[in-house]
Amino acid sequence: METSSDMKNKLPAFIRFIRVVIVVAIGIAIAFVLVISREKPEKKDVAKTPPAVNVITVEPVSKVMTVDAFGTVIPRVQIKIAAEVPGRIDYIHPSFAEGGRIKKGDLLIRIDQRSYELDRQAAQVNVRQAKTDIESLEKDIENLKKDLALSRANMELVQKEFDRIAALSKNQFASRTMLDKAEQQYLQSRIAFQNIQNRMIMTQPMMEQKNAALSMARVNFEKADLAWKKARITSPFDGWVLSKTMETGDYVNPGQIIGSIYQKDSLDVDVSIPLEDMKWIDPVLKKGQTPLAKVTVAGLGDGSSSHIYPARLARFKANIDEKTRTLPLTLEIQTKGTEHAGVFDLKPGAFVKCSIQGVEYETVFVLPRHLLKPGDLLFVIADSRLAMRKATVLRKIDEDVFIIDGLNPGDKIVTSPLPGAVEGMALTIKTNGN
Repeated sequence: METSSDMKNKLPAFIRFIRVVIVVAIGIAIAFVLVISREKPEKKDVAKTPPAVNVITVEPVSKVMTVDAFGTVIPRVQIKIAAEVPGRIDYIHPSFAEGGRIKKGDLLIRIDQRSYELDRQAAQVNVRQAKTDIESLEKDIENLKKDLALSRANMELVQKEFDRIAALSKNQFASRTMLDKAEQQYLQSRIAFQNIQNRMIMTQPMMEQKNAALSMARVNFEKADLAWKKARITSPFDGWVLSKTMETGDYVNPGQIIGSIYQKDSLDVDVSIPLEDMKWIDPVLKKGQTPLAKVTVAGLGDGSSSHIYPARLARFKANIDEKTRTLPLTLEIQTKGTEHAGVFDLKPGAFVKCSIQGVEYETVFVLPRHLLKPGDLLFVIADSRLAMRKATVLRKIDEDVFIIDGLNPGDKIVTSPLPGAVEGMALTIKTNGN
């Protein structure tokens, strides 16, 4: 049974509960009043605006397909200067040094010629002696011909005398002694005639021997003269000196290299191109034409200070590079008439960029490569709507793409990003960047 003190303790807790209920009820009532008294927002219809995009208008151009490659310049005509005769160098041309310019006919190297000059003079003497011997023999032959004629006449007279005495002796008008003496004179005249005739016959082989001696003397002179000339080395062309290995006073042996030179205006460059790029050059070759090219020195920044040298495709190498699967070819650089005095003139060893001109297409659309969508599609605006055109790509090179079909002159190509693009969607063209 609860006492009066217990009743007093429960009373404050009940009062606190009633207070909480009243506060919550008042809050709910205020919130209800606010909700039912708010103004309803006015509904507005939102107009749908087509996306605005930037475009470029395309026009066809004539385009030559080029094949770019890099290579190193080499001399087309390069020769090594070597000694052909032994001796000591007593003269070197002042310009015969690395980088020196020489002209055709310049005396580059001279080997001491004194001994060769003496040999040459001795050979000349032998030639003159051989000629003198022939002239002497010709005189002897001429005299022998005269002696032979006289001997023949004398023999005929003696024979007549012998015949006369023989006839007299037969009729007992001449003694046997006279007959023997006449016969002896006749035999002596025949022997003298025979000796002269034999000497005359021997002059023919003697003349052949003398002529052979003259020929040999002339050969020896030509050899001595050639050795004398070989002691002087002259330039066979206008050109430049690549290297020099000897100095004045050095002794050289036959075959020893003294230096090397290359011909002016005679430079090539060997390059290698991928086999798939041959399709741009092959049509020109099939027409019987020689593909042209342009050569510039590589590594000169933007190339504004680099001279452009015309060139032509000279020949293909005999085999394909088995490591890179590229086709090596040689370009002949046309440097004639393009010579400068600058440090960047074309020289052997220069690293150059070559642009070989191939087949030309009359109607090509050139676009930035990023405008070509997957599947070779292009976004074109036609009648303010998006048209997805299938393009025929001729070539992709660097940042450009060449289109030969799928576009018409004046077409407007979308250049702005267009996420969620759908065929036929409405588009607007931005003007002045807006």
